[in-house]
Amino acid sequence: MPNFNGQLRSNEIFAALYNMIISQQVFADNISETKSSLVDMSRVDGTLYGDTKLYYSTDVLKSTPWLNDQEAANLLNLYRPDAPECQAISITEFRKICLTVDNYLSKRAWGDERSFSEFNTVMLAWIRDTKRIYDAAIFNSYVGTAESAVGKQSITITLQKAEAAETNVEKEARNRLDAQTIAMKMSNLMVELSDFSRDYNDYQNLRSFDTGSLIAVWNSEAVNKINKLDLPMIFNSLEIDKKGEYTLPARYFGTINKAGGTAPDSNNSIRSLLEKDYNVSGNVTHVFPGDLLPGKAVYLANETYTQDNTILLR
Repeated sequence: MPNFNGQLRSNEIFAALYNMIISQQVFADNISETKSSLVDMSRVDGTLYGDTKLYYSTDVLKSTPWLNDQEAANLLNLYRPDAPECQAISITEFRKICLTVDNYLSKRAWGDERSFSEFNTVMLAWIRDTKRIYDAAIFNSYVGTAESAVGKQSITITLQKAEAAETNVEKEARNRLDAQTIAMKMSNLMVELSDFSRDYNDYQNLRSFDTGSLIAVWNSEAVNKINKLDLPMIFNSLEIDKKGEYTLPARYFGTINKAGGTAPDSNNSIRSLLEKDYNVSGNVTHVFPGDLLPGKAVYLANETYTQDNTILLR
């Protein structure tokens, strides 16, 4: 339907009169889903006192041969553990959501009290929804771009290359092999994670993990391809550990741009890590984390990322 331009329609009988507006309806429930399950489970309690939470990571001890009576010489020795690693998360940023409503002049734009109250209620609800969007977007874009090259934390799965002239039968075979290859890699990874090693944490402390408590965040396009395109062609059930337990839209997965630059004219890959206004030739575009930058927008280092559809999961 066309946008209302404020022009009433002339009456069909009396041209000098104008047909009245029947009613006014304000759409509510505009944001039903924000993909907030990850940020909600990651929230921790805070207070108005202090600004920092500290997290400590310790390493394994070691055993040595027991020397029987000769151990008497060691009774006063000190065996201090290695100093723990300590990470800090600090509250350093404060944000506001501005909204002005009134109960006088703006009321004149509405035909009755119900419509006016409905409008104000929806606008006030946008305060809560804006916070929900911001929390989910900034956390999800972090999850989709956080990566480490320490140990074995970055894993590459090589799939069969699609041929330009392949038949439908060949495509089906390739899709089957893709799912089976990913399933094998995931199963091998779960076994490695359950064994103790130093390969899967940045401090390289000795760790083993309960795979049931791990969170695998899948690229939705990747997991949907496995579920809807690859697996239906395999008659027996193919178990892929942690498959589809948590998903994020493909737009959140990418690589952080360590240097500043300019988005291409028709930008379809450079996305923001921040909520920010970008001004291009006087036209201001407001973006949330995960949104595409407007074409020709100039961005700073570490405030954007390039979407990468080859990333399966984080």
